[in-house]
Amino acid sequence: MVLLSTSLFTQATLINSNVTGADMVGIEITALFGDGTQDTQVWSAFSSTSGGVSTRSWSLMLDGNTFGDFDKSTDTFYGLWVLKNLSVADGIVGLTVNAGIADFYFDILPGTATSTLGSEAGRPFDSNAGSDLATFSDVYSSPDLFGIMGIAGFNLNIKEQLEFLTDTDRAEIPEPSTMFTFALGLIALTSLRKKSSGK
Repeated sequence: MVLLSTSLFTQATLINSNVTGADMVGIEITALFGDGTQDTQVWSAFSSTSGGVSTRSWSLMLDGNTFGDFDKSTDTFYGLWVLKNLSVADGIVGLTVNAGIADFYFDILPGTATSTLGSEAGRPFDSNAGSDLATFSDVYSSPDLFGIMGIAGFNLNIKEQLEFLTDTDRAEIPEPSTMFTFALGLIALTSLRKKSSGK
């Protein structure tokens, strides 16, 4: 019974809300350009807390926890996503972030009353160009977790940047060892039942 209970508890804990820029390796970032073309890159870690994508023409970076924070004493944002147009002549007019492809999900609810178990409070999208730029799709767990974020309604010229805050959580799939523990629990229960019925 102990093994079974432990296994079931472990399987129920699937959401990790402590995610940094370095953790999101494998998510896909697509920049949409003013001439109708686009470029997709895969997120990499750059340090113990930062990650992103970087090309000669554009970049998207994040350092710190994705929930974000603001230090009033130093006027500094932490966990800020920064999209930069380095040399795209026709401008950057859209961005799609597919986090779900690597089991990360945007947590868009600020409270916890209706949050998915384990996700804690999230953060609605907000940017230096307005909060109405983002849409979320690919529902993982309603009403708070989504796999894809699309940002539109802006135009970044060369040397301009879009800064925004949005929170991500990680869905952690139970390891094979957890499933093995679950199987052992079932075997133990079956064995106990056979012994008790034989007396």
